[in-house]
Amino acid sequence: MLSWFIRGGQDTISIVKPERLTAFMKENGKLLSRKAGQVFHAQDFPAAMFMLKSGYVKRYQVTNAEQPVIELIYGPTHIFPLSQLYKKIFGMDMNQEDLVYVYQAMTDMEIWRVDDDVLMEALENNHDLYIDVFFEAGLRLKANIDRLASNAQKDEYKKVAHLLVCLADEFGKPVTHKGKPATKIDLPLDPKDVAEQLNISVQIADAVINSLSKDKYIIMNGTTILVPDTHFLKDVYL
Repeated sequence: MLSWFIRGGQDTISIVKPERLTAFMKENGKLLSRKAGQVFHAQDFPAAMFMLKSGYVKRYQVTNAEQPVIELIYGPTHIFPLSQLYKKIFGMDMNQEDLVYVYQAMTDMEIWRVDDDVLMEALENNHDLYIDVFFEAGLRLKANIDRLASNAQKDEYKKVAHLLVCLADEFGKPVTHKGKPATKIDLPLDPKDVAEQLNISVQIADAVINSLSKDKYIIMNGTTILVPDTHFLKDVYL
């Protein structure tokens, strides 16, 4: 049933993002712009879904003000939040009232906004959109599993290496470095962002990033990280 969006050869399988929901968000959404650093509180979200046109957003928990925890990062075409949609479709309340979640723009961004009721009507009229919603939930699930796997590594050096491999997989753009294929993690990433995803100190995250750079596993260019060889980087924790 899902083979229409699975492509692959003998060695690799790549999943092509379904386009129906993406097209619907573009056609029916109101395009808004937000500046880097602008914060949205999850409980203040209107009854709406959002899809990024450009830029990056991080969702983090600030229940413990001394150590915020980044739970997810969203990039272009990512659709969020899904919690209120699951409540309307399945009656599942995923809100955790004792925790405070914040959505913050990591860069200047543009974002489409569609009312929940408009999307629910579209789902009723076109059941194929449920596949797209399921796919979108799968992306979020994979990102969460990756973050848990990074945190499960035994030391900080392996934690950071694992996280960078996961981010390269999710946000990587193919580039050429010294005539060879490489991967650019196409989002701004500083030691604070790394620390808040792994529950380690900023000082440790900074030291590990510098060490990985010194050992030639990564190349730093400001807040942009280039991975010359993801297989080489994986050797750090495998």
